Amino acid sequence: MKEIHFYSSKIKSLIMLMVSGIFTFGLYHIGCKNEKFFLMVILGLAFALFLFGIVYSLLLLFRTKPLLTVTDQQIIVYNVLRKPTTVNFEDVLLFCTSDMKHHGIKTAAFIHVVLKHPKKNSNLLNRISPRLFRNSESREFSFQIDMINVKTKVLLELLQSKIRPYSLINK
Repeated sequence: MKEIHFYSSKIKSLIMLMVSGIFTFGLYHIGCKNEKFFLMVILGLAFALFLFGIVYSLLLLFRTKPLLTVTDQQIIVYNVLRKPTTVNFEDVLLFCTSDMKHHGIKTAAFIHVVLKHPKKNSNLLNRISPRLFRNSESREFSFQIDMINVKTKVLLELLQSKIRPYSLINK
């Protein structure tokens, strides 16, 4: 059984650490000089957000485990702050990609997993999502691939090649 591991991009983690550090340092100095209550609350919230960015980027920077593992039978997505998610290739209908853009600049890339037989979840978001977004009832989950050290097209081709044998069996 061949396993392919994908690790976090250390360069992107280092850039995120530097940006979060600069903003945290700047917000701290602006907050020390200001005496207005509303601005202090806003600066405190922004400080906490960028402080979390520092912690998250340090977790990614010093992480030795892979973020994604592709075997012959399944995909294992290891989240930094949650337990891993596993999907068998025999349950997958197809994979598709989507990009989030802000003013024409790509900010995030996702790979969506469309299952053959989606599970009936009692989660409120999973019950409301098909009403808000068409064709989302069979999408079980998505994973962001920006922090993984691989190109979207290469990973998508690898995943599509893994589900081909299972789709030929079911025909």
